[in-house]
Amino acid sequence: MKKVLLTAIAVCGFTFANAQSNKAGTMHVNVMGGFLSGTATDKADEAGSEKFKATATGAQFGANFQYGIAESFSAGIGLEVGTSVLTPKNYDGYGYYSDPSLSTFKVIVSGRYYFLNADKYNVYAGPSVGYTTGKDKTVLGIDYGTEKTKYSGLNYGVNVGGNYYFTDVVGVILNVGYEGNSLKSKQNVDSVEYTGKTTLGGVKVMAGLALKF
Repeated sequence: MKKVLLTAIAVCGFTFANAQSNKAGTMHVNVMGGFLSGTATDKADEAGSEKFKATATGAQFGANFQYGIAESFSAGIGLEVGTSVLTPKNYDGYGYYSDPSLSTFKVIVSGRYYFLNADKYNVYAGPSVGYTTGKDKTVLGIDYGTEKTKYSGLNYGVNVGGNYYFTDVVGVILNVGYEGNSLKSKQNVDSVEYTGKTTLGGVKVMAGLALKF
């Protein structure tokens, strides 16, 4: 009887240990969409330049791949595109800097630590860091048209989220986090190049399809 009981406990323990949605070797693929809401600043490198401040709102779409390196950890890489509309806070100049639309492309490396790791669901948190490129069209005014500005630099963030799986493969994901972008800007006006520093950051909420293999 004692032998049977020990065997049953061992079987239950083995089953529980393997009933996890993330293990070493698990591959996660997430396809998500959502929004970013926050603030932006922009300041030219020219001495005495004013710092422009704006609110930032827009849509974000991306795909992320994670690989389980242990029961409680995974790491991966993602690609993301987005568009943010910047609404000035502190500039009243006629027509200038009127709601430019900033388009971005990001490569993001991230890690996840799983606080809960069950067969059908998990809850995680972790940091991210990567590289952002972007461009916008700044409205100069009725008589001046628009000017294009290009951006590049570092992105960074922290995320909390979870997955719920309907089957062994298919589920859904929700991810909430803070993302910051520290960028250098370049703009050509009448063949003269102007450079500056731009920040873009805020709360980012993403949700979508979760697959695991």
